[in-house]
Amino acid sequence: MDRQIFVDRLLETENLTDNLEDDEADSLLNWGVKQIDELIEGVEDHDAAGEKVNGLMHVMRGLNSLAGDPKSISHEGLADLLNRYTQIVGGTTQVEENERRLVAEKIAGMQPGAAIGYLTEWLQSKKA
Repeated sequence: MDRQIFVDRLLETENLTDNLEDDEADSLLNWGVKQIDELIEGVEDHDAAGEKVNGLMHVMRGLNSLAGDPKSISHEGLADLLNRYTQIVGGTTQVEENERRLVAEKIAGMQPGAAIGYLTEWLQSKKA
């Protein structure tokens, strides 16, 4: 499987980072590129790997949207983001509304770059 095809697709898709400044966009793109290897590991079918990368891009669009405007983040938005993420990593993690509300409150006071870092770490902590 040629990983570079998927990396290039990710790096060439503008709407993954259009709500972020350059440094924040770079952070999100770097996180996304790091996810590709794990997502396509053991996947022999190019189309199946492409679907996984499409799912990753869907997660990244969610991160772009939420971190691009941290003050408007909601616990429902976090639930949607977590659902997107667990679909691509194969998890079934349940997060209580109270935790989502606390995370939303914390993120609301952050700058976009800090929000990207916090959200990506939070998502990865929820892998089953």
